[in-house]
Amino acid sequence: MNKKSIIYILLIIFIVAIYYYQREEASSDVVETIDLSTQPLYQSDRMETTIYDPLGNLSYKIIANKVQYFEDTGNTLFQSPDITLYNHDIARTWHILANDATLTRDKLLYLNNNVILQNELPDSQLKKIITEHAKVNLKTQVVTSEDAVTIEGTNFTSTGIGLLGNLRSKTADILENVKTYYNTPNIQADSPTN
Repeated sequence: MNKKSIIYILLIIFIVAIYYYQREEASSDVVETIDLSTQPLYQSDRMETTIYDPLGNLSYKIIANKVQYFEDTGNTLFQSPDITLYNHDIARTWHILANDATLTRDKLLYLNNNVILQNELPDSQLKKIITEHAKVNLKTQVVTSEDAVTIEGTNFTSTGIGLLGNLRSKTADILENVKTYYNTPNIQADSPTN
């Protein structure tokens, strides 16, 4: 082999090495894309939201320790939601607590874990609803649950499975295995009724 051939071979090896080096460099510059559909569009700690009806009347307030909004689903997730519903006279009607909740685009509120719906109106016979999971339609204020439910009222407590109620009309029906205990001032012991 002569000198010219060796120089050509070394030159070819050098060009190939530069080509592969630049190719490696270019592939390492590629930025990975992140799937934003599973990420919240916004999130906040300790947030208060006030919602008004189309006539400008206060409808409800939600306070939560953490809020995340997902644009692709339209769902808003709340940690430790504290919700207050109002009537047309702007009087507090219901105070709702849960460990977490999801509000959908169509105003369905899914409450999870340690759900308490406390009636704020003093003249109502229905005082409190307790369950693990409940769904509240914030437009109609219809509440449902498929779990064990306890309803507390003036001089009575009812337990059972499943719930269908209307917070606006202050009614609630337990659907299965209903047991009601009445407490009267003259009787000390609870008397169960089926």
